[in-house]
Amino acid sequence: MAARISRLITLLLVLFISLQAHASLFSNPASSRFVPVDQAFGFDFDQQGAQLNLHWKVKTGYYLYRQQIHVTPANATLAPLTLPAGQPHEDEFYGKSQIYRQDLTVPVTLQQAARGATLSVTYQAVPPPDSVIPPKPAPCR
Repeated sequence: MAARISRLITLLLVLFISLQAHASLFSNPASSRFVPVDQAFGFDFDQQGAQLNLHWKVKTGYYLYRQQIHVTPANATLAPLTLPAGQPHEDEFYGKSQIYRQDLTVPVTLQQAARGATLSVTYQAVPPPDSVIPPKPAPCR
């Protein structure tokens, strides 16, 4: 009888702990201490002819990973992407890397673009204290 009660108590504790974990994983985003990704890393672009400029406004305390910025063309050809040097940084997610803590503008040169061409810009960022935000795709049309 004591063994059954012990197992029942253990089962109830495991159930309680798993419900707590579930609640924290799927809690209301409004109660999060982080701002939404689009507010922390405002992304925009402008284009004049064959020159496209990608712009990020980085909120204080947040940063972008340099090696996680990718531009993928569809029905277009780009000149090689040249990213400015970032600040040296080391963390448990990517080890030694470079980051951008300030606003960033990256020029992109279109060498050829067919009608309806698009670019997909993907970037990954981190809010304080070092909690990775999943990669964010941003279409440019």
